Amino acid sequence: MTTRQGSVQTVTGLMDPADLGITHSHEHVMWDYFQMIRSYDVIFDDENVATEEVRLFAAAGGGSLVDCTTTGLGPQPEALRRISEATGVNIILGCGWYREPVYVPEVSERTSRELGEILVRHITEGFEGTDVKAGFIGEIGTERHHISPREERVFRAAAYASTRTGAPIWTHTTHFGELAQEQIDLLEECGVQPESIVVNHLGDREDTDHLLAIARRGVYMSIDNIGYSGEGYPSDDVRFRSIEALVEAGFEDRVMLGTDVGTRAALKTYGGRGFAWLIESFIPLMRDRGLDPALIEKLTVHNVARALTIA
Repeated sequence: MTTRQGSVQTVTGLMDPADLGITHSHEHVMWDYFQMIRSYDVIFDDENVATEEVRLFAAAGGGSLVDCTTTGLGPQPEALRRISEATGVNIILGCGWYREPVYVPEVSERTSRELGEILVRHITEGFEGTDVKAGFIGEIGTERHHISPREERVFRAAAYASTRTGAPIWTHTTHFGELAQEQIDLLEECGVQPESIVVNHLGDREDTDHLLAIARRGVYMSIDNIGYSGEGYPSDDVRFRSIEALVEAGFEDRVMLGTDVGTRAALKTYGGRGFAWLIESFIPLMRDRGLDPALIEKLTVHNVARALTIA
């Protein structure tokens, strides 16, 4: 056993999973994906505003944020460390390559093993130019209909790094679970255990059959669009019913929650819901609809802590 096993790697160092507190499973503290969406709403690099937004999360009772800002989304490891130190909120940062529209040239130029070795270094030594280490791999994603050759290369690289470091993998699904089964198949083929896989962007469909099918694979499921009601997205009522269906089917140990803040409009500074929405609005909704406090704690604290623990 290494000294890392049984711990969670944050941007400030290793910590006991029991100390994470309320943890959002999928967020972005700072970001830039203008290359993918031509809008200034998707560029946010103001460290002072980001610090205040995270402070508001802490004031609401938040303990930790899982930051899924991988290459292609503009990760800023050093800034996240400063924000964590200034606010007291633990930030766990992912590593990898986001989605094909924003892949950098090295994804095409290197083999999956070479890419995997890069991820191993990010996890065990730190990102380039810093000693800030990644706490997990992801988010890494697929588009719709099929997994492309370059996406497969990234997923195989993630599996290579995960099986060598014990770091879990967070996957991005497009359109609320599209290709989740294929993602799981590929990662399992490469030796990744289901308990090391977190499938993201689930719970936004009226029909829950696809969700239960994913749950039966033994992976973790992140319901992480909570509070978002843009075009094509449902209300939080649908997300609550998804949680309810998973709990009733016996999968309460595999569900985690987040709000996937990733636009300026989502920040409280600019009139949005901010990182505290889940605590201030959705937890009360779950409580009012009869979910047991111990179950809510499992969904917001214990499950994500277990998923983040280095194997």
